[in-house]
Amino acid sequence: MKNIIVSGSSGLIGSEVVSFFHNQGYRIHGVDNNQRAFFFGPQGDTRWSQQRLVSTLINYEHHEIDIRDRQGVLDLIRTIRPSGIIHTAAQPS
Repeated sequence: MKNIIVSGSSGLIGSEVVSFFHNQGYRIHGVDNNQRAFFFGPQGDTRWSQQRLVSTLINYEHHEIDIRDRQGVLDLIRTIRPSGIIHTAAQPS
């Protein structure tokens, strides 16, 4: 089974990307740290989306990593050796 990493996996676009590739047979490694809750408070919290992905998708694994953490990201890539990385993490504000 091919692995992919999706940054921003709990966000609007990221969670849709996760679902799409999961349905195509990929093992998904989602990277998200819920920064929206930091910027926007409880109304911006995306933990509900993260929990939905974890509880409904068999081949989904969440990784609590800040994409600005270079070493953390490199360690994850080295461990997983993904077929691809899809970057959907962003702060639209």
